[in-house]
Amino acid sequence: MIIERFPENPLIGPEDVVPSVEGWEVLGAYNCGAFEYEGRIGLLVRVIERPRQTDPKIVSAPLMDFSAGEPRMLVNKWRRDEVDLSDPRFVKADIIYDAITSNLRLAWSHDGKAFEISDTPTLEATHQYERNGIHDPRVQFIDGRWTIIYSGGDPEWGVTISLVTTKDWNTFQYEAVLYTPDNKDVAIFPEKIGGSYCCFNRPSGVYFGYKNMWLGFSSDLVHWGEFTPLALCRPGMWDGERIGCGPEPIKTDEGWLELYHGSDGHKYCLGAMLLDLKDPSKVIARSEEPLLAPEMDYEKYGYYNNVIFPHGLLKRTDDIYWLYYGGADRYTCGCELSVSGVLSTLL
Repeated sequence: MIIERFPENPLIGPEDVVPSVEGWEVLGAYNCGAFEYEGRIGLLVRVIERPRQTDPKIVSAPLMDFSAGEPRMLVNKWRRDEVDLSDPRFVKADIIYDAITSNLRLAWSHDGKAFEISDTPTLEATHQYERNGIHDPRVQFIDGRWTIIYSGGDPEWGVTISLVTTKDWNTFQYEAVLYTPDNKDVAIFPEKIGGSYCCFNRPSGVYFGYKNMWLGFSSDLVHWGEFTPLALCRPGMWDGERIGCGPEPIKTDEGWLELYHGSDGHKYCLGAMLLDLKDPSKVIARSEEPLLAPEMDYEKYGYYNNVIFPHGLLKRTDDIYWLYYGGADRYTCGCELSVSGVLSTLL
């Protein structure tokens, strides 16, 4: 066994989630951070919502407004024949607007398969550069507290990366913006390297370059620097157009094992790379073929089709881990993987 999907998949879908605004619709619940707390398995799940589109001639999209101090939700509306809707995720008007808003919600389980998700958002946008909402959280326990790194979207500011911490999953402390736009796909290594924290990140150029993976280093989890290129896209291969980290890497005797996502422009797949333990900027090996590609309906059809997006990781034994992933930008799914099995494909 290398990787096996949970037979219970999908674990969470839009039908399991109550919209945060009456009359709205939930389009997806996916891309979660995973953790264990007080005998339960928790997921912090991205939930995407929008107003129901009831008029065939009108398209509407939500946008948080911070101009009066306290945030309030606005709904922008356009005639469908006056905007570009070729990509269903966006409304291309005077600028490009996200068609949905995102919030993060806690889901709890006793077995890691059957989850009950909160009826209300756990974390929402709190800053003017998060007007599209917040999404794609990665959760890790570092220095006695839970760290939550998430992306914030805004039609004018771009995509930022922020850090929030908690000790009890009831109260949360906003720490800082970690990277200027556009940057995303950030996960921290589970221990310091050379006395510094280390993290993956993925800058996103507008005009030049591919969506490649980098490393950053920090002494305090807030101020990041010493940026180092890590891995390039490989044109013509399964990860030829963009790549980015999944969850935090797994430490093995052979090196740091990272489960990452890659896209060829048509589908997102799961692969792995092995990094040197002392110098993680050195890539020892990398998947020539995907370890998991969209095959099931819940991976092929959703808000954005043909997507497997690895996100949350839980250790079950020294060799067995559970990986939670987003399916087609609509569902939370899970799989079980063998570390030795994955390593056997790389070495």
